[in-house]
Amino acid sequence: MGMILPTKAMAAQELTVERKLSENTLQIQASSRVALGVRIPTVALHMTELFDTAIEQLYRIFTVKDLVQKFSKSPAVLEAEKGGKFQMFDGNITGEYTELLTNKKIVMKWRCRNWPEEHYATVALNFVPTLQQTELQLDCKGVPVCEEENMKFCWQKQHFEEIKGLLQLTTLNG
Repeated sequence: MGMILPTKAMAAQELTVERKLSENTLQIQASSRVALGVRIPTVALHMTELFDTAIEQLYRIFTVKDLVQKFSKSPAVLEAEKGGKFQMFDGNITGEYTELLTNKKIVMKWRCRNWPEEHYATVALNFVPTLQQTELQLDCKGVPVCEEENMKFCWQKQHFEEIKGLLQLTTLNG
């Protein structure tokens, strides 16, 4: 009563719509299997710092667990070899050593805990001898733009200044 019943033509049309929807659903599911990352804007940093110590001592500060724990004032995990993992500053910094040239260079995949998931910067530390000092050249590529100032601050305060303090203690006690 007062109802319009579907005709054979309408039933065929609905079947076609359902088939198209299911085909699109399959295509979406197939394409969603590919892991896609999100591009974020990054910057490169370059910093240099002079240390009143021999190259060998400064290199050890970055590769010996006890020394890293002293300057970071927190537990650390360190496997100072190619492919070895590290964790510093209560897990706020993690990464992997990708290249170690004794007393010359250390290259690491480096990330801060608050960075986007699976995003790493590349940090290269070059140790350059000067007269009675060692120049440390830091080159860091892939730092999220929003973290640039924080990264500079952390390297200056939590690394360079703390290492200088540790070296003064070592000199006084040694």
